[in-house]
Amino acid sequence: MSADSTSWLNRPRKLRRMLVTALVLVTLASVLLVGGLNFVAARRLLDDGTSEQMQSVGELRSRNIETGGRRLLSQVSAASHDLGVVAALRALNTSFQDLATASLDPAQSRDLDRAYQVEVVDPIVDAGLVAGVELTVADVEPGSNEGRYLQYHYTLLDPATRAETDDPGDGSAYSATHAEQHPFLSDLARSLGVSDLLLVNDDGEVIYSDQKRIDFGADLVKGPLSDSVLAALLSDDLAVARTGDAVISDYEVYVPGGAAPALFTAAAVRDGGEVIGALATRLDTAALNSLTTADGQWEAVGLGDGESYVVSADELVLQSESRRWLEDPQGYLAAVDDPELAALIETLGSPVGLQPVDTEPVRQAIEGRSFLGSAKNYLGQSTLSYATPIDIGNRRWVMVAEVPLDDARAPLYDYARRLGLVILVVVPIAALLGFWLASRLTRPIPPVVDAALAVAGGDRDPQLPDLGRDEFGDLGRRLVQMANELGRREAELADEFERKRELLLTVLPARAVDAEGDILVGGGVADEVTVIAVGIDPAEGTTVEADRVEVLSHVSAAAERLAADRGLERVRSSADQFLFLAGHRVPSDGADAGLEFAGELARAIQTLATDEGAVLSVRMGLSTGPVGSGVLARGSLTFGAWGEPVRRALAIEALSRSDEVLVDASTAAAADTERWALRSAPDVVDLSGRAMDVFVLVEG
Repeated sequence: MSADSTSWLNRPRKLRRMLVTALVLVTLASVLLVGGLNFVAARRLLDDGTSEQMQSVGELRSRNIETGGRRLLSQVSAASHDLGVVAALRALNTSFQDLATASLDPAQSRDLDRAYQVEVVDPIVDAGLVAGVELTVADVEPGSNEGRYLQYHYTLLDPATRAETDDPGDGSAYSATHAEQHPFLSDLARSLGVSDLLLVNDDGEVIYSDQKRIDFGADLVKGPLSDSVLAALLSDDLAVARTGDAVISDYEVYVPGGAAPALFTAAAVRDGGEVIGALATRLDTAALNSLTTADGQWEAVGLGDGESYVVSADELVLQSESRRWLEDPQGYLAAVDDPELAALIETLGSPVGLQPVDTEPVRQAIEGRSFLGSAKNYLGQSTLSYATPIDIGNRRWVMVAEVPLDDARAPLYDYARRLGLVILVVVPIAALLGFWLASRLTRPIPPVVDAALAVAGGDRDPQLPDLGRDEFGDLGRRLVQMANELGRREAELADEFERKRELLLTVLPARAVDAEGDILVGGGVADEVTVIAVGIDPAEGTTVEADRVEVLSHVSAAAERLAADRGLERVRSSADQFLFLAGHRVPSDGADAGLEFAGELARAIQTLATDEGAVLSVRMGLSTGPVGSGVLARGSLTFGAWGEPVRRALAIEALSRSDEVLVDASTAAAADTERWALRSAPDVVDLSGRAMDVFVLVEG
């Protein structure tokens, strides 16, 4: 290759680029290493600090909720033992039973039905709470006279005044009793801080309600509200509670409360040792939200962009409204992956009691172990979270405090941006410095490269300018000396090569010597090469020893001439034994060529013996198959063959009789059966005495 044909990319410019690149990379790696270590350390500090803050907020919120919940249960339990409550329950129940015979006239019934259709049935259907079911007024109205009577005279009143109405003026004994008891019970509800207070008799009928909604007068055992959260609390939890204990429910959708989520507490009311009913209170989500959100003061409590919320352990659904819902309802709905759930939340106006929260922190907290670390929240957002169990009476909740991971690590991202600005400034400076340094270092290289390319192209006397007394100058002088010495040695090697090649070709086949004059050690394997092993035995006493040697020499020369004429390859020969290969050029002709050669050689040897006046015994064995051939070892001038066919040919040659040609099964199978007469030789046996599968070539 000449210097002119070399791309400029392979000249010193490439080295300059490498030096510039190396300096830039070292600078970049240094900045990234220091910045990366600082980034990792800062991230750990931020994560640890944020996690500790989440833990502090979560523990504080959980203590507040546990304290508030236990206080409420204690207050409800105490209220259920109040003699005023006992008396009110007895009096109201007696007058409630008197309403069994009361009934509404047709006009009043129509008014009640119309109100239920407009205010209950239509909203339930529009909200999709009974998809696929045809809901009618009869499905939701109280079925008893008592319930229908009370709802007409109380629930149908103006919502702004019905809770303050002591006596609707219907003249019933119940209204008179209600007028006596309502002020006391209403004040009790205010003192407990609940949204509603209800009295339920021992038959499961709501005989009093402070707010007079559609659960007033309802039968919680057999009526439309038998599957409500209040009915379940009374029948399942309160029924197994210890005497004097109050029980609490989860927040669930409660139709009588406008289909808004509601939580109930309840305690049995006893008169002496007899249970005469229950006192129940209802709490709206605002009560729990005020504890989880600190009334929206997120920054003040250390949550920043995070939030805290409560999850039920039984149903794994939200019990308090999340910050994202309170601040961005549409964004919250867009993040909900279930369209039907999103539509239901939007219709009911709250995710409480509906939004599943099946996350790793919640699962771990349900098992009684606090969780602190990074996790996905119920909307699939990566967060730093803390979760801890809350036990309030018969109910277990989970308090979760979390902050979005991106918000927690916002300072890190700002640091990364600043680090990027540093890199944008430092890297160009390093590149300019590297380019200047590389130019200085690589200036002497082009003459040396040109000289080296000239030597590679055949020039043995390159011309180089004086490059000075440094390393490049020494390199140039040594390059010129090397080129001169290389020219001298190339001339000597050319002469030596010709002498060596001529010598080898006088001893070995041409295919055993490559184009470089080297002996090819070993060889390839040829398919269906036929091996002909020949043994010559001069009869004892027929000639003197000197004559014997001369006869064998003549036989050897005749065999090699015949092999050369027939295209066979001589592998090995001695005074009285020869080995030939047939078919190395055309493998499919090996067996026929070998048999033809064997017959002609046998006749030629007998003719020669007659001419020499000697008696010769000729034995031959033929075998066909894959055979390797070539020079036996590096530096050796012995050409040999190896493989199973070689061993078989030698073996059956040793077993053949005088002037007999033995052929193994592989050769017989490969030969032209119409051309050659082969007779089985069962009398030929191996060393173990077993007959060998060989054939005798019959002349004919």
